[in-house]
Amino acid sequence: MTTGMGSPWHPVGEVRREFDNTFAAPPAGPPADRESLITLRVAGEAFAVRTMHITAVVNGRRIMPVPTRVAGLLGITALRGALLPVYDLAALLGLPAGAGPGAWLMLTNRETPVGFTFHEFEGQMEIERACLSESGSAGSRKHLCAMARVGTANRAVIDVPGLVEEIRKRAGVTEPVKE
Repeated sequence: MTTGMGSPWHPVGEVRREFDNTFAAPPAGPPADRESLITLRVAGEAFAVRTMHITAVVNGRRIMPVPTRVAGLLGITALRGALLPVYDLAALLGLPAGAGPGAWLMLTNRETPVGFTFHEFEGQMEIERACLSESGSAGSRKHLCAMARVGTANRAVIDVPGLVEEIRKRAGVTEPVKE
């Protein structure tokens, strides 16, 4: 049975194409006037991390201790078919260490993967870029690069690229590993 309106499958094919095209386009990031952050607690203190500087946050990874003299290095873990070093984020920030390694693992740097443990993951959010202060107002602590106004509170933003660069320098790595 046909009508003068054309094929009844035309709208379905169009909807299917539109649906398929949504997967072909890269995921949209935050608008240019917004910044995506994760919020977390390290040694009881509230911090934020720019999501563009991390690749994932995972829970409950087993960390194999390794003998080392490197401050903050807890051991290694296997993730996605690769071994990566795991550091205690509290130790790297100069905070008192918690009881055992953190339950959460933040992964960074696709070229040279590194993991940082922490105890409390609070969530992910977007804030207006105007709520970020890049001046040296993050305090005198090392590896804090900005302050973010999140609601009514301020959080220091952890300089993840700076942490990774310091680890690379300690290890004597001058160029990123290319795959």
